[in-house]
Amino acid sequence: MDRDRLVNDIKQAEGFKDRPYKDTEGYWTGGYGHFLTPQDDSQWTAFLAVPTNRFDQSTVDNWLVSDLASAMNQGRGLMEWNSLDCDARQNAVIELVFNMGLETWRQFVQTRLAILHKEWQMAYNGLLDSKWAKEVQPHGLDKPGRATRIATYLLTGRF
Repeated sequence: MDRDRLVNDIKQAEGFKDRPYKDTEGYWTGGYGHFLTPQDDSQWTAFLAVPTNRFDQSTVDNWLVSDLASAMNQGRGLMEWNSLDCDARQNAVIELVFNMGLETWRQFVQTRLAILHKEWQMAYNGLLDSKWAKEVQPHGLDKPGRATRIATYLLTGRF
């Protein structure tokens, strides 16, 4: 795993938000894709009502460190982890867990089995043929974006 590359990829893909926003699934989020709890519309609506309210950088940085550590621990516990034979493929799976959450990643059964068996083309295809890919890359899979970048890491084993 290349931690510096992983952090940079996540920061670029997530973007930085110093105020709460709702993600594509309607969950309150902030910082670099950090899920805000509790899921209470009134709390975050009130926060947004004051234009000067912002998350401070140290809070956002701590969220990123914590969320990334959690994704790395969860990723290392997956059945397909030992098949990830290079940094690029390890980064890909950790970023997927970071972005979509462990439970959603577990639902990618065929893609995960393809990774387990090192069937990289099948893993690539499975990842790009998903609702997730369309959500994180809304301008189409033929343009550079998060989904094609991560899928390509799996396919080629290179950054």
